[in-house]
Formats: sequence, structure tokens, C-alpha cells
Amino acid sequence: MTAETQATAASSGAGATARFRENKHFAAGTSQERVSMLAGRVIKAINDTVLDEKVTYDEYNALKAWLIRVGEDGEWPLFLDVWVEHSVEEVANSARHGSKGSIEGPYYVPAAPSLNTPATLPMRDDEPGTPLLFQGQVTSVAGKPLAGALIELWHADDLGFYSQFAPGLPEWNLRGSIIADAQGNFQINTMQPAPYQIPTDGACGALIAAAGWHAWRPATCT
Repeated sequence: MTAETQATAASSGAGATARFRENKHFAAGTSQERVSMLAGRVIKAINDTVLDEKVTYDEYNALKAWLIRVGEDGEWPLFLDVWVEHSVEEVANSARHGSKGSIEGPYYVPAAPSLNTPATLPMRDDEPGTPLLFQGQVTSVAGKPLAGALIELWHADDLGFYSQFAPGLPEWNLRGSIIADAQGNFQINTMQPAPYQIPTDGACGALIAAAGWHAWRPATCT
């Protein structure tokens, strides 16, 4: 069996792209004027950068080659989720009370196994790592317990890999949809996730290296 450590940016990127196409449905109705305004703003910002920073043809061609590679590696979901979507999420939840929203990221998969609390996420018999108990209560803004609240939890394993995006992992490893009790309480047993890097062998990794940024992502349960 292929080991999870042999995961590549191209394979995980292709998986993220396929998931996005399967699970996202777009509402028609954006006006021509709105499209023109948004596209014009983005194009103007790019041209302003070229003019202000005196971008050379070598730099322009490097950008063109990199954009082509992003598509070939299937890393548009990763690029947009890491560097852009947080702003879209901020706009979408600007008037929201209580807990603020968080982006799904490229490795969310819908329809994870449904589990009643107290729950243990699906995992291998020899799942590596440190046992973790994640627990809490879901309430309304007014503090009223929300009976039967749904908590969707997914995270990387102890080596920093996500099931369905790395080979050798069971399909629903460390993924679950947990139903809280009548008082909104939940208890979820899992393994402590590890910090991990954005794939460094793909287009996004190439950008990170060229810019001197770091590729690390925090160890979190989403």
C-alpha cells in the first residue's frame, strides 16, 4: 500500500479541485455590471502593481509560468483558501453575532460519518499520536443550549496528512459529524493533530520559497 508520506501536491491538489467541483453549487444572477466592476478592480490592481513596481518581462513571464503551473497542479483551491478566502469569510460574517465563521479550507469533505456524543472519531487501530478529548457546549448568543447541534470535525493526523488527500489513509480517518446532546454538550475523542506544511512540491510551495515565506500551518481541529 502506498504510504501517506508519499502524498504529492499534484495529487492532493487534484483531489481538492475535484471536491470543489462536486460540492459547490453557484447561484446565477450576478449582474453584468457587478462582474465588470469586480473584474475591473482586480485587473486594475494588477496593472497598478506592474506600473508602480516596474515589473520586467522576465518577472511577468515567471508569473505567467507560475499561473499555468497552479492550474496543472490543481492548486487553485489551496491558493485561494490560504490567501484570499479569509477576507470573503470576514465580509460574509461582518454582521454575525457570537462565534465568527471560519473557512472550510481545501480539505473539507461533506457527509462525514454521523456520531452521537460522546463520540470517537474514526481512526486506525494503531493511530499514532497523543489522545485528545475535545469537549464543550453549543449555545445561542443568549446562552440557551442548542439541543442536537451539529459539530463537524476534521483534522490532519499526527504526521500532518488529511484522509482522502493522502494515500494509505482510511476514507474517513479523523473525520466526523457529531450530534450534541439535549443540553448542547459534546465530547469528542480523537488524536492531537500535528502542525503541517502547505505542500512544498507544487506551485504554492514554489511561491512560498520564492517569496521567503514559511509554509507551516497550525495544528488545529476544524
